[in-house]
Amino acid sequence: MAGTDRAPVPERLLNLLAIVLFVGMLALVLAQVVMRKFFEPLVWSEELARYVFIWVSFVGWVIASRKRSHVHVATVVQRLSRPWRIALGCFSDLASLVLAAILVWYGMQLVQNNRDVETVTLFFNYALVYAVVPFSGIVIGITVVYGARDRFRNDAVHVERLL
Repeated sequence: MAGTDRAPVPERLLNLLAIVLFVGMLALVLAQVVMRKFFEPLVWSEELARYVFIWVSFVGWVIASRKRSHVHVATVVQRLSRPWRIALGCFSDLASLVLAAILVWYGMQLVQNNRDVETVTLFFNYALVYAVVPFSGIVIGITVVYGARDRFRNDAVHVERLL
């Protein structure tokens, strides 16, 4: 179709990851309930569903940050002058980058510390569960950098229109 706006490939992959994780979590919980009610309970499904839920939460946070769909109160920001809005946006971006750096730094330490700790009923170690923390930090950092770049480009276009 001509004229349709498609999301960039990384964003589509992130959305696909969220869908696969969510459907997987739903299937695990459903299988757990059915098996517990009618057959022998699945010992491992509850633990895996919990870990998938952690990934779903972090990936959902990344997607919501990318789309700027988190709950926010814009009343104060809308009343500020343009220079103050730009300054506040820069401060917000800087705070987000600091948070992303903290997530990557401590997330990597968390992954390293849990490389040899096995999950209770599954075949992998906790490093895989905790890998979502630095992954989210990296993606949030990239998102913030690209968002700031786009905002400054739009501000430059706005200034050129005034001249």
